[in-house]
Amino acid sequence: MKIAVASGKGGTGKTSISASLVLARPENLALDLDVEEPNLSILLGAFEGGVLPVTMPIARIEGSKCVECGKCARSCVFGAIAWMGAGFPVINDSLCRGCGLCPRVCPTEAIYEEDQTVGEVRSGTCGGIPFLEGRLRVGSVNTVRVIEETVKKAKAFNRPDWLMDCPPGTACPVAASLRHADMALLVTEPTPFGRSDLEGMLELTADMNIPTALVINKTGIGDLSLDDLCTRFGVEVLARYPFSRSAAECGARGESPFKTDAGWAEITRTLWSRIERRYS
Repeated sequence: MKIAVASGKGGTGKTSISASLVLARPENLALDLDVEEPNLSILLGAFEGGVLPVTMPIARIEGSKCVECGKCARSCVFGAIAWMGAGFPVINDSLCRGCGLCPRVCPTEAIYEEDQTVGEVRSGTCGGIPFLEGRLRVGSVNTVRVIEETVKKAKAFNRPDWLMDCPPGTACPVAASLRHADMALLVTEPTPFGRSDLEGMLELTADMNIPTALVINKTGIGDLSLDDLCTRFGVEVLARYPFSRSAAECGARGESPFKTDAGWAEITRTLWSRIERRYS
């Protein structure tokens, strides 16, 4: 089973709970798909393995061949090529998706593509646990490309059970992660911000038709009810983690509360039992 741990906002404790689930079931393949800020490895243990670059093709124009016809700019559905009606077109690397259309429509073969490094995938083990991490290159915006390459390399591990720590929010990166999941475990908190962002996540998983369950973290820092959302979207709360100062201190030290907080560890084991009973 491939489980995606996600949240509508940052700061809910998504990675802490992801790490705890992995530590409780170390036979799972752990994937950090939060490529803009990967930190799952910090909570799992020392990384051992290799680093593989992630590249994607970016369009380039050879000025000596360009006849300034503008066909490339008119054909680009991503708006990555700007042309003012005269002069050479200008390519915006941040918008280019390497789709290969512009070289095909160019009548003089003035456009070609070259690979550009947009990130990397770390592949190996963390604390003895099989592990992959996608990491976006600083300044790059090609988040989905790095996520997809990380997932592609994960398939080579040939393990049926994955635990994916997904990006926060409801934009393209989390959707790219969720499409590989058998179920989504959404981590939220009983606060107005937590509820608002959870609603967006529930709408996303419903649209994607992914079986979904909730974990409510930091109970006690707010008392906002989420029962109406559970009823409307037909989801169940599988675990509630109380707000714990010791758990927060563990995170600040780069440690998992699963290893130091007996109560936290017991909730995690019960959470696994409920997941396996309902979704396996």
